[in-house]
Amino acid sequence: MRFIICGVLLLSACGRDLTAPRPALLVTASVSRTSFRAGDTVTVLVTVFNRSSQPQTIDGFPCVIFEVTAQDGSVVGPNGRFCSADLVLKTLAPGEQFSLSQSWNGAALGNGAGAPIVMLPSGTYLVVGTFGVYVPDPTSVPLPATDRVPAVVGITR
Repeated sequence: MRFIICGVLLLSACGRDLTAPRPALLVTASVSRTSFRAGDTVTVLVTVFNRSSQPQTIDGFPCVIFEVTAQDGSVVGPNGRFCSADLVLKTLAPGEQFSLSQSWNGAALGNGAGAPIVMLPSGTYLVVGTFGVYVPDPTSVPLPATDRVPAVVGITR
């Protein structure tokens, strides 16, 4: 009886509708070091998994593969990158995964061309992968749901 009560409590506490379909894509982010000094370089690895039973087409080579958010959810980094406007599509078969990595030095969002680089202040941030599903006409097809699992990183001075 205790196990049944514990199971019911766990299911009610998890807050997710267990009958809801699982999102088609899972995007995870990891960082080579969980804490670093602003200005040092870390590698951010973003992996997208196709968990659905259907092929999913993603933007296979986006200019920036992650965003950095503050504790309040606001996007604070990384700084912009020079990038071509080419769209390179990648189709993931069911069960397939694809990864890309980029370096980051703690630079904040909004450093324009020719402006001095501004680093994020000391603190804890979330690094979130931004791979997305490509749909030629998003008004005609509902976008598959995506779960995103961020990495936590601490920046020191």
